[in-house]
Amino acid sequence: MYTALGILGASLILFGFYRITIGKWTGKSFLYELDNLIGATCVTIYQLHYKVYVTVVVNIVWAIVALGGLTSYRQRRKKNRK
Repeated sequence: MYTALGILGASLILFGFYRITIGKWTGKSFLYELDNLIGATCVTIYQLHYKVYVTVVVNIVWAIVALGGLTSYRQRRKKNRK
């Protein structure tokens, strides 16, 4: 189960990168940020389970940045509605 979660998380992160590369998403899009948040969280759970602590920090930071991006997205949407 944990291996599948890790593969899912890595796939989501790579999928987001791919969608940006082909121009379907932007670096500030909601779906990109959500994709990164879920992906980084899945990979972090996998890494914690297998005690791969060296890269846990990277994925925690990745998830925090994605969460900040989602917050920023929400603020931009509120501002544009006014």
